[in-house]
Amino acid sequence: MRDAPVKWSSGSPVKPGVIVRGMGLSCALGIGVEASFRRLQQGAVAPIPWTISTLGDTFTAPVYAVPGTPPLDMPGRAVALIEGAVREAVDSSGLTQSEIAALPLFIGTSAFSLDRDATRVNIDESTAAIGVQPVIAHQQITLIVQRLLGNSGQSFAFQTACTSSANAVLSAARMIELGWYQHALVVGVELANLATIAGFSSLQLIAAELKPFDRNRQGIVLGEGVGAVLLSAAPRNHVGMHIRAGGTNIDTYRVTMSNPDGVTIAELQRHVLQRSGIDASEILGIKAHGTGSPMNDSGEAAVIHRVFSTPPPVCALKSYLGHTLGACGVNELVVMAAALRAGVFPATPGFDEVDPELNIEPTRESLVASDGLYLLNYFGFGGHNTVMIVEQRS
Repeated sequence: MRDAPVKWSSGSPVKPGVIVRGMGLSCALGIGVEASFRRLQQGAVAPIPWTISTLGDTFTAPVYAVPGTPPLDMPGRAVALIEGAVREAVDSSGLTQSEIAALPLFIGTSAFSLDRDATRVNIDESTAAIGVQPVIAHQQITLIVQRLLGNSGQSFAFQTACTSSANAVLSAARMIELGWYQHALVVGVELANLATIAGFSSLQLIAAELKPFDRNRQGIVLGEGVGAVLLSAAPRNHVGMHIRAGGTNIDTYRVTMSNPDGVTIAELQRHVLQRSGIDASEILGIKAHGTGSPMNDSGEAAVIHRVFSTPPPVCALKSYLGHTLGACGVNELVVMAAALRAGVFPATPGFDEVDPELNIEPTRESLVASDGLYLLNYFGFGGHNTVMIVEQRS
């Protein structure tokens, strides 16, 4: 059952704003939002080498892993990471237990399944023995969260490649704006797994070092992370980070990427700006998708130049987190929210040399961030493009 429409005056319902009321995070920067932000201020994070010998040929690939946790291939490690991020987000929100129990859940991931021991649920050994996963990742994550919180709210699944959890945030925010819910919990999950790393390795997309927008960029470095945000209806002048606007579209140029000329994504950004009544000149900074792959960075640079006559500062966060795929929407939103709350627009580790064809120079050092509007980009396989505009108010 949906919550009653939100009322901010003694008259008829009005369209509320949507604020990030609580946050939780476990990522390569650390466990917990504040610990992660403190580590970000220290600069670059190094990925760890992960040697895999169970898929035929032995190979090693770098992974931005959550520190201080069990080995990447240990069954069941997902549970503690998901529970920790969700508990942090809920505890920092100040909601009552009855509100927590009724929270709708919005789950974003590009994983097919967590390991079969992750939910500590009995699974038919006749199917497990041949590698069949009768429970997909979204259902597993929902079960973990509901069991932790004593929750029985509705749940929604998003699996749109690397835009998955960004779309989950925008959908949750829209439902709150419509008055369907007063609060919503959005969880993004992506953990190191053999299928993902083998797939990207076979496509020869994995580089030894992540260098967003750099002239010498060569490809992505995968990361893992679990992020959670608790969104609530709030007046427009409420202190904190607001989800102001967003949108998504699909570019059919190629199954692995959007058109590198940037036309489709630029149209999306212009549409989101126009619909929300925001001029491009009001955007104080851009959180780029910034994968470090040659074509993706080229396309994103083209978008920036199409939409902004004078681009604002640009940063990329994947050289702190790695590419957390379907979870990057929430993970990078949490990192940006923590940084902007502290008055910081992050530096971009890994960037050294300007590519004259891109003509984009992301932040080499952290900048002082003012209250105002910031644009967050997320792009993914299948030509999925998502844009989010947030506003920080102090």
